[in-house]
Amino acid sequence: MSIQEITLEEVLENRERRVRRQTDRLEEYQAPVLSITMNIPGEVKKTPLIDFVFLQMLKDAETVFSGKILSREEYLFPTGPEALWVIALPAAMIKEKAMALEESTPAGRLMDLDVIGQDGIKRSRQEVRSCIICGGPVAVCARSRAHGLDAVKEKTWELLTEFAFDRLAELAVCALVNEARLTPKPGLVDEANTGAHRDMDLDMLCASAESLRSYFKTCVALGFGESVDMEALVKAGLDAEKAMLRVTRGVNTHRGAIYALGIYLCALGRVFYAGGDVFEAAADLAEQQAAVSSRDEKSHGHIAMQKYSAGGAREEALQGFPTARTGADSLRDSGDDAHQAMLVILSDIRDTNLLYRGGEDALEYVQTTAQELLELPQAKRGDALRAMDRECIARDISPGGAADMLALAFLIRDTAKGYY
Repeated sequence: MSIQEITLEEVLENRERRVRRQTDRLEEYQAPVLSITMNIPGEVKKTPLIDFVFLQMLKDAETVFSGKILSREEYLFPTGPEALWVIALPAAMIKEKAMALEESTPAGRLMDLDVIGQDGIKRSRQEVRSCIICGGPVAVCARSRAHGLDAVKEKTWELLTEFAFDRLAELAVCALVNEARLTPKPGLVDEANTGAHRDMDLDMLCASAESLRSYFKTCVALGFGESVDMEALVKAGLDAEKAMLRVTRGVNTHRGAIYALGIYLCALGRVFYAGGDVFEAAADLAEQQAAVSSRDEKSHGHIAMQKYSAGGAREEALQGFPTARTGADSLRDSGDDAHQAMLVILSDIRDTNLLYRGGEDALEYVQTTAQELLELPQAKRGDALRAMDRECIARDISPGGAADMLALAFLIRDTAKGYY
C-alpha cells in the first residue's frame, strides 16, 4: 500500500483551512457547526482502515442528529478524514450528544467532535477525556509523554481494527437479514410467506444469519495481514456451515452466502492492511481458495454446474462479484430501491438454484419476467412481483443464488467506497 506521510506544516495548513470553512458556514447558516476529525498519532493520517472507521462513525452520528443536519461536507484528505456539519440544535445540546458519540465505543475515543456555537466560540467538554492506554487524564499523559509514540500508535490501530472487524460482521449479518425481510420476493422466504420452501421460514433465516457473526469477523481478521492462510479460511467456512446447520436443524439456509460474503470480507481485510481494489482482492482470494478446496459434488450448485455449465457463487467470486456489484450500483442509483436491485440481479444471474430445481425453463422464466418488471412503472411492480412469487411457488422454484448476491449487494453498498 502506498503510504503518504504528512508533515506538521501540512497539518497546520489544513487546520487553518478548516477554521475558515467553519467561519463561512457559521455566517451562511447562523447555526452551530459540528466539526468532526480523528486523532491519529504519527505521520500517516489516511488509510482505507482509517477512512472506513471514520465513515462508519459518521453513520452513527447521522442517526443521532437525524433531521437536524442543515448542511454537510465530508473530506478524505491526506491529512486525515474530516466532516463539517451545520446542526439545527442549540450548541450545548449538540456538545452533549457529541460527547456521548465519542464515548459510545472504544474507537470513539479517537474521534474529535468540536462544536462551534453561533457566537463563534468552541464549546468545551465538561469532562476530561481519558487516555486510550491507561485511562487517566489524556492531557496529563500527553504532556508527560507517559507512554511513548509507538505505544499510542499500537493502541490506536488496535482500536481501529477491533471496531472495523465488529462493524463489518454486523453489516454482514444485517445484509442477510435485510435480504430475508425484503417483501415480496419471487419464490423466496420473506415476511409474507415461505416461497417455494417447506423447510425454512423467516425466523430461521434470521437466526441463521446471526449464527454467522463470529465467522464474518474471522474472515476480515484472516485478510488483515501479510498473507491469507487459505486453509484457515476454508476451515472457518466449514465451521460456519456447522454452526448454521445446528441453528437450522440441518437446513441449508446460507451456504452460498457463507462462501460469497466470507470471500468479500476477507478481501476487505486485505485492503485495510495492504490497500488495493477490494474486488480484485476477492477474485485473487477465490482463485487461491479454489486451489486448496474441492467442490462439494453433492451440492445443488455443483450438480447444476455440471449439467448446465453454470459457475455459481465460485465463478462470481473469481470474476470479482460482477452481479453483486451491479446490484449495489442499482441500490445507489435508485435511492436504495431494493426491489429494483433484486430485479436487476434476477434478470442477469445464471442462478444454479433455479437450474437445479427447474432447469433452463425456470431460469428463462425468472430472467424474462424480471426484465419485464424492470420496464414497468415502479407503482405497478408490487402486484407484478406478487404474481411472479405465486408462479414461482407453483413451479417450486427459488432463486437462492440471486438472494445471496442481493445480500452481498447490500454489504457492498455499505462498505465499498470509492477510496478502495
